Amino acid sequence: MEVNYDINLPSNIQDLKHTNVFNDLDKIYQALQQHRGHFDFVKVKKLPRVDFCIPDEKLIIEFDESQHFTKPREIALGLYPQNIPLGFSVKKWRDLCGSLDKHDKDPIYRDEQRAWYDTLRDFAPLVWGEGKTIRLYASDLVWCSLDPKNPSDLDQFTKILLNH
Repeated sequence: MEVNYDINLPSNIQDLKHTNVFNDLDKIYQALQQHRGHFDFVKVKKLPRVDFCIPDEKLIIEFDESQHFTKPREIALGLYPQNIPLGFSVKKWRDLCGSLDKHDKDPIYRDEQRAWYDTLRDFAPLVWGEGKTIRLYASDLVWCSLDPKNPSDLDQFTKILLNH
């Protein structure tokens, strides 16, 4: 497993035109722009690194803290195709967006930017034609209490990953 891994995916919608998911991504991108009128929230050419990745498996593992659960993220999740293979519950993530309703005002477009980058990480396996993005919610477990050298903890973590 690689930490802070570069999956080498463009972050600009125009650079994704050639992909099989462009139409879905374009709908999400436009909805994020229209939500509060922030049209210029993509500030890098390439998607920032993912939290964890198993490159040979094309498996992305993202660790979502509370700031990921915003109205823009809920909007994006609501536009995901129903048949998209994901390693997390879209319903649970949307519910968390509604109940937590976090806001990050620095910079003012940060919620849209984070929602877009999270969307790209979720869609990356679809662009590749294989793999999956698994999301773990920070408050589901005291993750740092798991000891990778403890077989019981390792088994618990493996079960969590397999159930996603």
